[in-house]
Amino acid sequence: MTDTTTDTTTDMHTADAAGTAPDFYLDLPDARIVATEALLEASENIADTIDARAMSCIYGDAGLGKTFSVRAALKEVAPDLVLLLQFRSRPTPRDIRMELFDVLHLEGKPPAHPSEFDRLLKQALARRPYIIVCDEAQQFSRECFEYVRHLYDTGKGKSRPAVLFVGGEECYKTLYNEPALASRIYIWQEFTPMQPAEIAKNIPLFHPIWANASPELIDFIDQEAGGGTFRMWSKITHHVLEGMKRRGLSEVDETLARWAIRRSRPARPVRRDNDR
Repeated sequence: MTDTTTDTTTDMHTADAAGTAPDFYLDLPDARIVATEALLEASENIADTIDARAMSCIYGDAGLGKTFSVRAALKEVAPDLVLLLQFRSRPTPRDIRMELFDVLHLEGKPPAHPSEFDRLLKQALARRPYIIVCDEAQQFSRECFEYVRHLYDTGKGKSRPAVLFVGGEECYKTLYNEPALASRIYIWQEFTPMQPAEIAKNIPLFHPIWANASPELIDFIDQEAGGGTFRMWSKITHHVLEGMKRRGLSEVDETLARWAIRRSRPARPVRRDNDR
């Protein structure tokens, strides 16, 4: 994987694992990928996982950029080697079998019997150095993790698929609390909110409207609503851009920032004497 440590930002039009640009929340125009410490660490960890043909886990709260970082980090990998598994709700092993059948572009009808289905998938996975990416893996039950582990364990050497579990805290807890699963995780990476120093460094690089904003204003926005997460900053930035257009402004001021913050998060409840 290409060394990205020399660049602090990357053009939005960088291909991701599916061959398209990684999506910013709300398709934020003019946003740029910032080479944060977490993204650079993810790039290194994913490269090492692929090289070792191992299983790794990238986890953390919602909105911290896990999926975005993984897709950006996989941009150097041939798209047809990345098998991205995503489910809207809690899948079963049968759902994983069917999804793998589809993303591997296997011909014919899926086998009806699980053992026959598994034999077909193992043969297909052994043909090329695939990377199975299980996104939103907090939806996975222990049985689903065990099923992916079973597919992984039956591989041999370089024909074994690399596996990335990407998800929330439940993903980490399920894996960590099952010794047979936890012992197979090659790298654990936790995504956490950016600290104030990271916000001051990264947000001016994230979007042109913040390039000349005062550090005090950026810190105020993060303390009030940003919370050190790019998803919230994408939302706030989107509102600010709309507000600037409506008001004919060329830069962000505190009044506009407060308006964007009010739109970006629920109002804080007012404590009244009769609530005590």
